[in-house]
Amino acid sequence: MEIENINNDSRIEDILDAFRIYDGFYKKEHVDGAIELQAEITPYLIKILQTVLDDPNEYIENKDLYDHIYAVMLLGHLKKPNAHKLIIDIFSLPNDLPDQLFGDICTANLPTILFNTCGGSTDHIRSMILNKEVDDFCRISACHALAYGVIKGYLPRKEVVEFFGTLFTGDETDETSGFWGLLASIACDLCPIEIIDVIQDAFENGLIMPGVIGYEHFERALDMGEKYCLEKAESDFEYKSLEDLHGAMSWWGCFDQGYKNIPDNNFLQTAKKTKKEKASSKKKKRKQANISRKKNRKQ
Repeated sequence: MEIENINNDSRIEDILDAFRIYDGFYKKEHVDGAIELQAEITPYLIKILQTVLDDPNEYIENKDLYDHIYAVMLLGHLKKPNAHKLIIDIFSLPNDLPDQLFGDICTANLPTILFNTCGGSTDHIRSMILNKEVDDFCRISACHALAYGVIKGYLPRKEVVEFFGTLFTGDETDETSGFWGLLASIACDLCPIEIIDVIQDAFENGLIMPGVIGYEHFERALDMGEKYCLEKAESDFEYKSLEDLHGAMSWWGCFDQGYKNIPDNNFLQTAKKTKKEKASSKKKKRKQANISRKKNRKQ
């Protein structure tokens, strides 16, 4: 048993080292190892996120640091409730700090991460939604997490819909924000017959920005009924699930196996290369090809 513990400690150290610095490659084997050793590695993953919360600038200023990305995605995949409040606190950091730290995770993956780690209690998620200091996109992700609770049968649909109905007063955020349009879109997925008057007023008062969702979408949702709406919403939930973590992460543009580019803060988007960068990339490819040919000649 002692030898096994030593081996596990060594593997965990190797996994964390692989996650620490971005090198352009998705760490599939190390992710598998972390999942296998989830009980042992979870405290280390939580510690990484605590470091981010304590000093977010360290990660913002050093774009090579990448372990926080693997940590938050793994904790969401593993559904660890003891990480939930910490994740809430990190994504509640002011201004655009969450976006600088986590890029598109704030919108693409945060809803599932919040839902998976809540352990059946949505108190912190609701508090995040009501916190005007939190970035609006992170608040919307928290709204999505509540909707997921309805879709998976953990929360009463009417309760969540009526809660959403309290968030169209116009005082929730800056008047130019797209918050209400995005919230309306989420509510529409839940067949919000209980708050349709609130939604209509929001359209008439200009809270819901044109182009996000139209009132006709609500009319259609009510015509189709609750069962149809929730079945359709569940398909969306399954698509965004983190059950297949490799499928959720490995396609990201930053994991370009042909090059070892350092990602910008919005790491999920493939960066557009300037002419200078393209020339530099071609030069590196020629150099790598020459090295490869030399090695082949030596064999």
